[in-house]
Amino acid sequence: MTKKSEQKNVCSRIPIVTILGHVDHGKTTILDKIRESNVQSCEAGGITQKISVFTIKPDCKKEDRITFVDTPGHEAFDLMRLRGGNIADITLLIVAANDGIQPQTRESIEIIKNSTTKPIVVINKIDLPDTNIEKIKRDLANEGIQLEDMGGKVPYVKVSGKTGEGIKELLDMINLVVEVEGLQDKGGLPEKVLAKAIVLESVKEKSRGNVSTIVVTNGCFSKGEFIGYFVNGKPCVEKVKALVSEEGDDVGDFDTGSGGKIIGLSNLLDLGSEIYILEENDKKILNSLLKSEKEEEEASLEDTDEIVSFFTDSDTKEDEDIKEINIILKSSSEGSLEALRSSLDNLDVDGARINIISDGVGDISIRDIERAEVSKAIILGFEVGYESGVVDLSKKKRVLLRTYDIIYKLIEEMSDALNMLAMPEETEEEIGKATIKAIFTLSNGKKVLGNRVDEGKMKRDCKVYIVRDDEILSESRIKSLKINKNDVIEATKGMDCGIIVDSEVEAKEGDEIYCYKIVK
Repeated sequence: MTKKSEQKNVCSRIPIVTILGHVDHGKTTILDKIRESNVQSCEAGGITQKISVFTIKPDCKKEDRITFVDTPGHEAFDLMRLRGGNIADITLLIVAANDGIQPQTRESIEIIKNSTTKPIVVINKIDLPDTNIEKIKRDLANEGIQLEDMGGKVPYVKVSGKTGEGIKELLDMINLVVEVEGLQDKGGLPEKVLAKAIVLESVKEKSRGNVSTIVVTNGCFSKGEFIGYFVNGKPCVEKVKALVSEEGDDVGDFDTGSGGKIIGLSNLLDLGSEIYILEENDKKILNSLLKSEKEEEEASLEDTDEIVSFFTDSDTKEDEDIKEINIILKSSSEGSLEALRSSLDNLDVDGARINIISDGVGDISIRDIERAEVSKAIILGFEVGYESGVVDLSKKKRVLLRTYDIIYKLIEEMSDALNMLAMPEETEEEIGKATIKAIFTLSNGKKVLGNRVDEGKMKRDCKVYIVRDDEILSESRIKSLKINKNDVIEATKGMDCGIIVDSEVEAKEGDEIYCYKIVK
């Protein structure tokens, strides 16, 4: 075993904790207080308040470190979950004691339910007078989060991010959950791969160029090592030029479970993508990884087929014929967003419905495009614009963008789309009508319907109905179409033609022939 290969087993695993919750419920305040307590006990110096990823040492011991991932809301964590890159071992659900369950709290709960992380409920702002913790417990139970003292298994801690009360107990609870539940198995590393990380954020700075924030899930990232990643599906390998902590300090490496910023790469890394430390400068290693991912995707598709087959064959078929349009909705204000949600939810079309998978206030972002690509959604914007690069990325990812300034136009277009989606996959479109003038019997017994085309056209191989007094006598298909003695493909209005159909018909002079084509 080479010295580099031995690196795979050198790094100890640090638990990763992600924070979710509603806006203004104190997520960042709690994290700031955690950093302050860490600074006072273990470190010195000033610390930036703009936190993305940081690692603390509650007891000043390396083995007791905890990594916190602080994101602007829950979008990054949600995207990682959709991409199958759920990196957190523990999720802190922050709920303000004076505000209770709010829309983003519910969104966070859904993320937790659909992930494998271990949740801890953190009831914040207990220093305020207008709190109702018992009501919060009941409301959480109604949302499917059963706390330990309510007969469930989810632990909770009461804290004040402002005063620091309960912060130590929160850190103790995190360590207890890690000790009892263990850490998520991130799997092994492929051959010639020393480490793997997930990209949480990427920006292009004027002074430092491409900067990406990462969390290492396996192995160790070290300065000077070969880093491999994909850009538009193409493999890239270069050396790690600099690793910087969230405090701005240059560091030599990131241990498993820790993270920070990578600086100086030639390309801007994609959000949610995986990057690797390679044993050598060889793109073949990346190509083998890409091949393995494709094989896993194919296996996943086979699994999906089995799931679809299961539901198709089951007795529960209530929604089998209902089709959905997945939508990401962006608006200029909460008021207009609420009106749009209500209007779209109230669209009543049998066989089709709107499925709003995400909504929010503000311009359409790169993250919206990424999420739309994953969930096969279209993006609708009302009185909003686009962040830089959104239009180009939407074309590249083939994501449909639509923006509106008048609300009823948005609703009308979506109503039309639902009606179109609800149409049968095949439908009949009338293309002509003729009147039978005479009937001839050939020597082989076949009947020729002599007729004159009154409207549109008669066309060979199209479906026809023979109608008498508004009643359909028979249904057939035009097998042969002649004008005089010449075979033709179609006969148009005013022409006399002879039709032979592919089934026996009981027709007489004066009956009408309606010709249809099948439209998919």
